Amino acid sequence: TFLLKAFILDKEKVEPVSGKLLDKTLTKIKALSKNVDAFLIEDYGKGIIVPALIKEVVKIARKKKIVVTVDPKENHIDYYKGVTAVTPNQFEAARAKGIEIKDKKSLSRAGKKLLDLLKAKAALITLGENGMCLFQKNDRVIHIPTMAKEVFDVSGAGDTVIGAFTLSLAVGADMEEAAYLSNYAAGIVVGKIGVAVATRSDLKAALV
Repeated sequence: TFLLKAFILDKEKVEPVSGKLLDKTLTKIKALSKNVDAFLIEDYGKGIIVPALIKEVVKIARKKKIVVTVDPKENHIDYYKGVTAVTPNQFEAARAKGIEIKDKKSLSRAGKKLLDLLKAKAALITLGENGMCLFQKNDRVIHIPTMAKEVFDVSGAGDTVIGAFTLSLAVGADMEEAAYLSNYAAGIVVGKIGVAVATRSDLKAALV
């Protein structure tokens, strides 16, 4: 009898992208901008999201009227100035602005400070079982209760929120409509076991 043990070691070197790699990335983004309606940025803090990249993306987006959304890394919050919207969770929003979010008042302070800092049109802060809160440039604040009926697995919920939110904006929805749709999508995903997706048919059924 042979007993085989396998060990997989995943090493990574986290460094800010620069030089030729950054230039190649920006060249690709410029080429893609001819055929897209939105840029969705997921910042995992692995080095690809740097101020120079964000600055160029925002510049391209403004020129071509492209939506730019960011699922942020809290210690990179200063990078995202000029984007259309950010979708932090409560923890990220609190750490980004140094405000302990413990009630509606502190939540409101954090959301408004995010908007002021980034000059964004909206900040959509997700609150887990308490739904989400949409802060808009016009000072309108909308609290959206969770649409989840049952929660089996929260994996991918944040990705679902920004994905549905961005897609909705790209096809012409306003901020409030996009936020509600993303909330429905997240509610569908957490009601499934494992990393799941919300399909078009899932959304149609939920909205009936």
